[in-house]
Amino acid sequence: MFTELNRVNATWRFDRRRSRRSHLLISALVFSLGSLFASVAWSFSPDQDLTARAAVLMDAATGKILYQKDADLRLPPASTTKVMTAILALESGRKLTETLTVSKTATRVPASKLYLRPGQSLAIEDLLYAIMLSSANDASMVLAEGIGGSVEHFTELMTKRAHELGATNSHFANPHGLTAVDHFSTARDLAVLFRYAMRNPTFREIVQTKISSVSSNTIVKKRTVARRISVRNHNRLLWNFDGAIGGKTGYTHAAQKCFVGAVARNGTTLVVSVLGARDQWGDTKRLLEYGFDNYESLKAAPQPDSKTAPTEPASIRPEGISAVMGAPRENSRGQPVNGYVLQLGAFRERGRAESLLKQFSDRGWEGFVEKILLSPGETAYRVRFGPYAELLVAQQMAQEILQKSGYQALIMPFLASPESGGEPS
Repeated sequence: MFTELNRVNATWRFDRRRSRRSHLLISALVFSLGSLFASVAWSFSPDQDLTARAAVLMDAATGKILYQKDADLRLPPASTTKVMTAILALESGRKLTETLTVSKTATRVPASKLYLRPGQSLAIEDLLYAIMLSSANDASMVLAEGIGGSVEHFTELMTKRAHELGATNSHFANPHGLTAVDHFSTARDLAVLFRYAMRNPTFREIVQTKISSVSSNTIVKKRTVARRISVRNHNRLLWNFDGAIGGKTGYTHAAQKCFVGAVARNGTTLVVSVLGARDQWGDTKRLLEYGFDNYESLKAAPQPDSKTAPTEPASIRPEGISAVMGAPRENSRGQPVNGYVLQLGAFRERGRAESLLKQFSDRGWEGFVEKILLSPGETAYRVRFGPYAELLVAQQMAQEILQKSGYQALIMPFLASPESGGEPS
């Protein structure tokens, strides 16, 4: 009996020692894996999957750059330009309830827009909601003309104020961000401007609004007729990203997809800006998750050095659009670019397109109507001029058309094989 009892006790002691060793091994493994994952999290760089040509992640509290990619490369900023437009309008000393009148020039600017009509009037506050939510180019023009006296003077003030705020690598030629000579900014500058703008309670309230409406007023037989226009925020993060508190999107063929905005989590606010992206939302989310996951380490690390010195803006180099897209003389789909064209409009009815073309043909500008297939059984007609071998020539022609006709042309790559079934007609 005692022999059997001793055997049981010995087995029990052996099992305890084996169990203790197993626990120690498991603990060591868990610790090692934890260290490995922490190391991986710290060593991960958003560069691996980033499609943006330039990007910045900034600590809103201190202004410190936590991550950057070509932060000082001058690029076309598209409609992120409107952040500076809003800053200038809010600091103009004008009351938000003051109304501004829509001019013919403002109505001729290409979309995105509210399709305002000459003579209508809107409150400055409504114009700000229109530009920051719906990215309305015509509303931007109304603000510029009404506050600056002229678009030229307003954009001079935009550039001057941007430089005062530390955005010294930016130059603005219009208040909306459509491609233009000498219109550029950088990922760093946009982050600086957005961080500053978010200190303004009105700006902050506007950019965190998902859906609103604005009122345009028309005088009809001495009676004011109001028209309500719904505006929806283009910032998708407000709908699907935890902590999003505001931002501004942008897109043109030259600029590609752009975004600048802010997100707050657990008492930390980060500002992010991306320029020249193919996947603006994927890039933005990766940068923000990286920043929040590694915030303490990034905050304690030395300020990253700028990887690029200020350069001539990509938008005014002859290869500008191709450079932004990442491959010389190809567009983002890999299609060869045979120069650039100016587009003045796109219509469902051929007659409207031909009527617009005739207005310009009568003035000596040679253009064409291009038929495109939108979907099976659905076509549209684009009014275009060109092609021009170099971007600079296209920009000069666009400037001439604007000055002589009031129409602002879109500059687009001219493909060797017309996209979407497009063909001159």
